[in-house]
Amino acid sequence: MAIDAAGFTGFPQDFADFLFSLQWSNTIDLLPENRPVYRRLVTEPLTLLFHGLAPTALSVSDTLVVKPSKCVSTMYSDMRFSKNTPLKGYMYIRFREPFSEKDALGLYFDMGCDYYSCGLRIYKQTGAGMERIRAFAIANQEAFARELAGMQALGMAIKGDKFARDRFPDIENEALKELLNSRNFYIERDRPISDIVFSGELQTEIAAAYTGLKGLYLLLKKALYGG
Repeated sequence: MAIDAAGFTGFPQDFADFLFSLQWSNTIDLLPENRPVYRRLVTEPLTLLFHGLAPTALSVSDTLVVKPSKCVSTMYSDMRFSKNTPLKGYMYIRFREPFSEKDALGLYFDMGCDYYSCGLRIYKQTGAGMERIRAFAIANQEAFARELAGMQALGMAIKGDKFARDRFPDIENEALKELLNSRNFYIERDRPISDIVFSGELQTEIAAAYTGLKGLYLLLKKALYGG
């Protein structure tokens, strides 16, 4: 795809209706009809958004992978699990660290027909990786508390599976306690589809979120990979 010199200017107004309609029209028979529409409404603007966000992602961590084929979702579902629904009903951008297939720290953007979200994830997170994060966070409580407060100021929250009981009763900072008591976690801001999605402001919003997460991202990067 040739990159539009104007860059990302928003998703087309009818992309959400199209994704919603795929719940009934996403069939092998209708694939020839749906494919060019998907490319126009989803793939092309998503690729422009990726190119707009890549410099910001690299400003957070210069080791992130920013190859489009590794970062931008394709239109096709994994046919091993979705034989009768050939097209994805959602889209995503992933910027991931290259150091390991497991515990791969990264920044992300997801969108479906009625929501969009962005934040920070650890792909293929392991118990051993979580223990490294806990140990580093306990040793650097002030830094983590500061960055977690910044995360909350961005309207983001810690999501994921939690232990049934508090394993860190002596930790006073509630956000840090929540992180430490997570079996696994991700940092997310989830919003309903609104007018911002149809303008270049979406890129600005996501880029600001990535930049605001930089301090926390770098702490987690050091916890997982050292250096």
